[in-house]
Amino acid sequence: IIALLGSILILSGCSQSERNRVPSKLIEYDAKINDIIKQLTLEEKIAMLHGKHMFTSAGIERLGISDLVYADGPFGIREELQPHSWNPLGLTTDSATFFPTGSALAATWSKELAYAYGKGLAKEARLRGKDMLLGPAINIQRIPTGGRTYEYLSEDPFLSAQLSVGYTQGAQDNGVAVCLKHYALNNQENNRGRVDVIVSPRTMREIYLPPFE
Repeated sequence: IIALLGSILILSGCSQSERNRVPSKLIEYDAKINDIIKQLTLEEKIAMLHGKHMFTSAGIERLGISDLVYADGPFGIREELQPHSWNPLGLTTDSATFFPTGSALAATWSKELAYAYGKGLAKEARLRGKDMLLGPAINIQRIPTGGRTYEYLSEDPFLSAQLSVGYTQGAQDNGVAVCLKHYALNNQENNRGRVDVIVSPRTMREIYLPPFE
């Protein structure tokens, strides 16, 4: 369903001549999406826009749309959690690889390794029944003592942008969607929901937003 919805964005911005160059598969998806949307009730549309359980969003069973299952986090698939809490289920079959952190990946300066990184994560996500990775984490590193700075790639917007593309393509080429996080200006963990972020439009464009583009 994520792939189908994404094609709307691609096709909606195309002129007629551009649409003629769009792969026929995307045009087919576009038609399917429109058909599905027409069949959804208002309640069903709303249900698909928020969480159902921890790391799941509701599907629509009568239309054959399964729940969307997310995987946290950006460098490894975490243990399975109870439906409505952060407490682990206590399984012995939910192990996964702990990949190197974002900072370690950025130290390679390699788009090829970033692609392989995303591909490896996607493989494990699919084996665990996940549809989407909650990653990569691509905020700009600004506060060395930030609790999640190690998750992010770099203090350099160009490097972060280049590697996030490789990571994203590696995952999505192998059947798993990604959620780029945390958009945007999420550069400290303490009080992150209430901190007063003062930044100029130019700084936003040149430093903080390029990785998300």
